Amino acid sequence: MSIYSIIALSLLVLLAGGFYVGRARALRSAGVALSSLHSLPNYHGYYVALWTGLPAFLTMLAFALLSQDASDRIVSSRLVELSAPLQSAYETAMARDQEHADLSGLFAQLRARSERLSDDIQRLRSLRGSARDPDALQALQEEHVEVLNLITTTQAALEDRSDLIANDVRAAPETGALPEDARAGFVFWIGDGDARRLFLGDARNIAQGVPASRHADELNVAAQMVVETDVWIRNAMIILVYGLALTGFFYSRGRVGQSFRARNGVEALIIAFLFLSSVIAILTTIGIVASLLFESMRFFSQVSIWEFLFGLHWSPQIAIRADQVGQTGAFGAVPLFAGTALITLIAMIVAIPIGLFSAIYLSEYAGSKFRQTAKPVLEILAGIPTVVYGFFALLTVGPAIRTALAALGFEDVVTQSAFSAGLVMGVMIIPFISSLSDDVINAVPQALRDGSYAMGATRSETIRQVVLPAALPGIVGAILLAVSRAVGETMIVVMAAGQGANLTANPLEAVTTITVQIVMLLTGDQEFNSVKTLSAFALGLVLFVLTLIMNMIALRVVQKYREKYD
Repeated sequence: MSIYSIIALSLLVLLAGGFYVGRARALRSAGVALSSLHSLPNYHGYYVALWTGLPAFLTMLAFALLSQDASDRIVSSRLVELSAPLQSAYETAMARDQEHADLSGLFAQLRARSERLSDDIQRLRSLRGSARDPDALQALQEEHVEVLNLITTTQAALEDRSDLIANDVRAAPETGALPEDARAGFVFWIGDGDARRLFLGDARNIAQGVPASRHADELNVAAQMVVETDVWIRNAMIILVYGLALTGFFYSRGRVGQSFRARNGVEALIIAFLFLSSVIAILTTIGIVASLLFESMRFFSQVSIWEFLFGLHWSPQIAIRADQVGQTGAFGAVPLFAGTALITLIAMIVAIPIGLFSAIYLSEYAGSKFRQTAKPVLEILAGIPTVVYGFFALLTVGPAIRTALAALGFEDVVTQSAFSAGLVMGVMIIPFISSLSDDVINAVPQALRDGSYAMGATRSETIRQVVLPAALPGIVGAILLAVSRAVGETMIVVMAAGQGANLTANPLEAVTTITVQIVMLLTGDQEFNSVKTLSAFALGLVLFVLTLIMNMIALRVVQKYREKYD
């Protein structure tokens, strides 16, 4: 059992003890006249328990989340400080090495040249009409790729030279007289960010008895530092946590009495917790929107927003080697918008009628026994994993559509198509519309139905002219939820519709959607300085704006009909 589990269990015991102590003290202070207490005895117990456990729990949670990072920072600082003599010798050797100075100058020149070429390429891309010269743009892109290759080669040579100088410093006779922790600190200091993280990770694994990626004397020294630092942090946590628990216990226990407003204190804490929860929700939304906007602005600084929103070709591949000059990147997102709209439209054509009609039947016509059986069976569709729907579309629906159309004379139909994906997606979201619409229709007051019947309307007329208009705000909400579910679906589209960004209105051709492209762009090791990766945030921003517009329309519809039926 970990130390955190032991402390948590002991705090729970202290918390329970605080509750009973606070309650018993309140009862003793009241004597036989419980009405003399301002707050019920349980509130006094809750007050003492909260002051006993809450600060200590929060402190323990903070240590659990931050202790390893704090330990790594302390060990890193110690290693860098201990390696000061070797750092000075290394910097002196670097300053005297002419080859390193020449490579550094060449690297700086190539970086400056690359930045100038990047600016020229961006300027040519922003031009429109006859002012845009595709040949000049192609030549600049080829030259830019060559310069990038030279930068990579020069950087590798510069790193090799730096490693050679570092090895010479470590092999110098005067280095042998230094303590082992100084040499370990120099190995840590000389590495880049990834190397330092790997060094600390290996040291921590050795300290915990877990197999490391490599073994060296320097790592053993660092592992001992990790053990010492972790023990110091753990002891500090134990003292602080139990100190806070006991301080809170004696402080709150001393305040318990007849006139003490324990209920106010407990309720104030609950209100503060609810307020904090709402603030976290708001800040999370703001953070998501801000991250989308920031990264999208970086993307639009390199690609024209006009080209992105109205371009007809999507091919986000960017050249990274000299033999990939032809892949210059095209970021016209219209094929993605069209594919998303086409598949969503097909899904809605399937889901809205079936879901709405099934909700009307279950709520207005079906008997209680049939309803009790049919509704749970229908809602099972919502619990099937989307990957299962994808397999079903790929292996069953797609081939069935192709076979049926081939029998009618259509020979070029493919297995992966927008029609196949939309059809299966429509089946998947039927429960969203059916279940929610059924609940909304059942919520319509029976008095409205009775009044319609009293006027001589039939059941179908009552449903059509009274029930459905009254339930329309909820039905619109259910449909919009289903639309959002369809727009955000990925797995079914990948397996049933393909990944090709084709601009077509033919539902029998393969298409792709915005969400599929976002997944493809962000899958694997990606650099966020790449236009290709940044384009995923621009696509996400478009989805956010579309969802916001749909919600605004839904709110307007809801407000309109609420005014009519309230």
